[in-house]
Amino acid sequence: QHPCRARTCTPRHRASIACPDSSLFHSLDRIGAMGFAKRMLGGRISCDLEEFEEEEGMSVLLAALASLRMLGGKIAGFDLEEFGQHKLKRDSSVDRISGRVDKDIYYWEPKSLRIRAINWWHVFLAEYLTYVYNTAIAGAVLLILSQIWYGHFDLSRFRVLLGDPIVLEVICLVAVVMAYMSHWKPAVYCMENVVYTPPQEWQVSQKDLVDIISNLGCFSPDSLEFQKRILDSSGTGESTHWPPGILTMKDSAGVLDAGIASARDEAKEVIFTLVRDVLQRTGVRPTAIDILIINCSLFCPTPSLCALVCNEFCLRQDVRTYNLGGMGCSANVISVDLAKQLLQNQPGARALVISTENITQNMYKGNEKGMLLQNTLFRCGGCALLLSSRRVDALRAKYKLLYTFRCQLSDNDSYKCVYQEEDAEGNCGVSLSKDIVKVAGRAMRQNFVMLGPYVLPIREQAAVVFNQLAVRFVSLARRRHWPIVEHWEIPKGYTPDFGKSIDHFCIHAGGRAVIEGVKKNLGLSDRQVAPSVQTLYDWGNTSSSSIWYEMDWVERWAGLRRGERILQIAFGSGFKCNSAVWVALRVDVTKRRRPLKQDAAASPGASPGASLGAGSPEPPPQAAPNGASGAHVASKKVK
Repeated sequence: QHPCRARTCTPRHRASIACPDSSLFHSLDRIGAMGFAKRMLGGRISCDLEEFEEEEGMSVLLAALASLRMLGGKIAGFDLEEFGQHKLKRDSSVDRISGRVDKDIYYWEPKSLRIRAINWWHVFLAEYLTYVYNTAIAGAVLLILSQIWYGHFDLSRFRVLLGDPIVLEVICLVAVVMAYMSHWKPAVYCMENVVYTPPQEWQVSQKDLVDIISNLGCFSPDSLEFQKRILDSSGTGESTHWPPGILTMKDSAGVLDAGIASARDEAKEVIFTLVRDVLQRTGVRPTAIDILIINCSLFCPTPSLCALVCNEFCLRQDVRTYNLGGMGCSANVISVDLAKQLLQNQPGARALVISTENITQNMYKGNEKGMLLQNTLFRCGGCALLLSSRRVDALRAKYKLLYTFRCQLSDNDSYKCVYQEEDAEGNCGVSLSKDIVKVAGRAMRQNFVMLGPYVLPIREQAAVVFNQLAVRFVSLARRRHWPIVEHWEIPKGYTPDFGKSIDHFCIHAGGRAVIEGVKKNLGLSDRQVAPSVQTLYDWGNTSSSSIWYEMDWVERWAGLRRGERILQIAFGSGFKCNSAVWVALRVDVTKRRRPLKQDAAASPGASPGASLGAGSPEPPPQAAPNGASGAHVASKKVK
């Protein structure tokens, strides 16, 4: 701070101090005046103060700002040109060679005060477009009334038209069609879906995972043995992925890098790669994105992941961003449902949906068996979807979203079955209840009650109704001791065959217990659950993005055809069961029979169940559980 900038200095004192560079103080005064103007107007008006006279110029500025503040800052082009033109020019002069100041350098030469408001078109659309519509309607009504008043409007022809029944039927039909179209929401299309393929350096085998867990040095022998047994029966293969911050523990001399910087680097690698890939495949510019939704359950930094993407790819300033956290493995369907609601209320928009999970900071370092499962459960992964409600995008879209259904259980057992907490030693982790499979079954049953009427054929729905009537009739007859029906057995509940209306099933790859539970409850075949089993083997539990790894497997190995329906089922903490139904509009033939992984360990034919995609009749392998399935196995161990 130069002494001449002190608040206590008077103009006379300032003039007596020699300053080597007067332009510095001109700049400081301009910045101060600009900040003052922005604070007065709430940042809505940009002020360019070319030259400002300190004493009398302030009163002119205050008058101008007060006027604009009364108008809400909506007036543009208010330009105070050359205010103070009649004032005397600055008497001070500076010798640029010696830096000597002759007179008062703070007596400025006034030039102009420019106050501009930007984006007139936005102001018009937001504030005045409705008035234009209302004025046009009122003008048309007044014109018709004036023609009727002066006799220029012949009502006799109008009465003749109304007397014709065909004309009345046409008018009613047009009114009904217009009323229907006014409530018709636009369709939502998936233009492209991509999944993240981690680099080769992130790949880990079962042995690598055991070495990393052992080298952490924080587990008891019983906990190490427990994790080894769970890992052996997890159903995951030899080429899953963990982030670099944890892979440093492959070496016994390594140091675990679980800081926020390492976690942010993991998020950048996954998310940026996905965004670049989906934009490159679709040819859409970043500025064409209207809505950005990112879900990551356990890593919610500040600034948010949405801000991270906006900063990297320079998205528009008016982009609508949503960052979802704590939603668990079902968060992708929640994000898709949110995008659907937004796109249907904003026709012609595009939404970018990104789903991932961060592993770096989520290693549990205690010895509670219910919380050790997450160490052998989650793997790196992510997916990105570009959704659109533009009709023109339907010509090149891959899928059309038909339905989304969400079920949220509210009882205490459901709320606590997947719960993040600290153990007795203060180690933070996610505990999985032994009742998670039962809770997931209840949530799925409630979800499918809502889903069934929309996807099941009429014959299956009728069979369900007749079965319920038979059960109620026999139960009532036995309670009243009717002689004929007394010895009848109560019919078993009928499970509808969803395979008659759904061509492919993408069940969340949380583990074999979850997959086998859904398979048993819905009566699915081995071939119908092959995408889930194979995804679990190749990638592990990638949380909310797992259903899109399964969709990618269906595109490559299940012979997906245009017009076929795909059902995605996901389970999450809370407890939630969410489902989405898609119909294929375009098949990417470049993916067929080409593995997503190029290594031999993950290529179809080398991993269990891979031959299913090629049309082989043999069933998928009996892989062991991971994730929520691990909870099922762990419940026996804990007991």
